Amino acid sequence: MSDNNEEMFIWEAPIIEKPEFRLYYDDLGSVICYTGEKTLEGNYIVIDALAFAEGRYDVRVVDGRIIKDAPNATIVRLMPSTEGTLCAAEDLSVIVGEDDDIEKQYWKLVVYEL
Repeated sequence: MSDNNEEMFIWEAPIIEKPEFRLYYDDLGSVICYTGEKTLEGNYIVIDALAFAEGRYDVRVVDGRIIKDAPNATIVRLMPSTEGTLCAAEDLSVIVGEDDDIEKQYWKLVVYEL
């Protein structure tokens, strides 16, 4: 009693995507996080597996490149700007709103690499 009918199942393997490692950073270039997720919002650069595995937080992102942070070669200054934090013109320690009736000035933190 043998049955010559064979059943054949065709199975398609899923497409394997190469992982994309990302380094998310803030406006000053400081590291926020390392991840492989593509759902986060914000500034990021795509990095290689070695940089992802190291996961260093003592680096900065400057012009889309990872730079080792050297505190003695970095100058951070608060500068007048057209964007940033709105403060009272005579005292930048006083944060004001758009509708306040005093003279105002925007200030922004600027980082200079030596």
